[in-house]
Amino acid sequence: MARVLHVLALVAMLMFTACVGPGERVMIPLTMPDGERATIVAHDQSFPDWMLDQRKLAINYIVKGDVSRKQLAAVAATEKACRLYTGTVRPNNLVAVLSSGVLYAATGALGGGLGSMAITGAIASEYAQYSASALGTAGLANGIITLGGQTYTFENCGREVLYLFPNYKVRVLQKSPY
Repeated sequence: MARVLHVLALVAMLMFTACVGPGERVMIPLTMPDGERATIVAHDQSFPDWMLDQRKLAINYIVKGDVSRKQLAAVAATEKACRLYTGTVRPNNLVAVLSSGVLYAATGALGGGLGSMAITGAIASEYAQYSASALGTAGLANGIITLGGQTYTFENCGREVLYLFPNYKVRVLQKSPY
C-alpha cells in the first residue's frame, strides 16, 4: 500500500511540474533623482519555479528609458536561444526527480541498515527498508524543488547573451534560486 501511495504521489507531482509559465509582463517605471528614466520589465509569477514550463520561461530585465521594439526583439531572440540551451544542458525533469529519489533511497537504506546494528535485536533489513522509503520520498521532493534550477540556468544564459551585445542596452535581472 505504501508503495502505491509513493507512486501516486510521484505521478501527481510530475503532472503538476512544468505545466505553467510566468504571468503577464509588468513594466515598472523608474525615475532617478536627476530625472533619468529606466524601465524594469518583470513577469508576474504565481507559481514556484519548479512548476514553470521550460518552454515558457521569460527573462526579467531593465533598460534605460522606455523599452523599444528593438530591445523587445533582442530579448525574444535571447529567450528563444536560452530555452534551447537550458533544455540541452539540464536533465529531463523525470530523470532529475527520479535520480534524486534513488540516490536518497540508497543512502537511506545503507545508513538505516548499518545504524540498526547498534540496536540489540533490531532487524537490519526492516530498518533499511524504512529508511530507504523515508529518505527516497524526501529525495523525490528535493528533486522536484531543484527543477527550479532550470530558471537560474535560463536567466544566467540570458545575462551572458545580452552582455555580448551591449548595443541593445538590456540588463537581465536574476531572481534568487530560492
